[in-house]
Amino acid sequence: MHLFKKNRIPIFIFLLTASFTYAQSKDLVVIDSEYAEKGKVLALLPGSEVLELNSNSNPWEKIRVGLENNKNLNTVHLFVESSYNAILMGGTSYSIETLNNEFELSMMEGLYSGTNYQLLIYSCNLASNEEGIELLNYIGQRAYMNVASGADCSSVFDAGFAFNFQSLDSSLSPSIFQN
Repeated sequence: MHLFKKNRIPIFIFLLTASFTYAQSKDLVVIDSEYAEKGKVLALLPGSEVLELNSNSNPWEKIRVGLENNKNLNTVHLFVESSYNAILMGGTSYSIETLNNEFELSMMEGLYSGTNYQLLIYSCNLASNEEGIELLNYIGQRAYMNVASGADCSSVFDAGFAFNFQSLDSSLSPSIFQN
């Protein structure tokens, strides 16, 4: 009986460590079902848990629920199509005008617990013009998040991709592909 107890402890510690490591993930990967480079993102992030947005539900609500379900998260990596002043999520084009009526976006403010979440939008054109920057700031203010996006790139997969713009002055995670 003594040997049985002695052998169980290392297995228990291993299981506890494995579940603790998994629970410590700080990144939520969110991808729109219509994102043109969806296959490439998934291939570069094997084994990552991905939240997929589609037109069957509100994309902002899905992100909020994902954050509520895992309190260890602090960064949302968002892969969506974008134009110079809008992002396409769940079949809806979100511009400032559209976001004015989006109740779920402001519901994210309730998740704030002393540190702003980071919403990293993988785009090369949003932060490269005034209207896009206005949209990013608007999302950040409504959701109470540090919103960041690229401004000077040809692809979010480039080794030199950087988040040139962020809505708050705080430390910022690098691209998920650089981790």
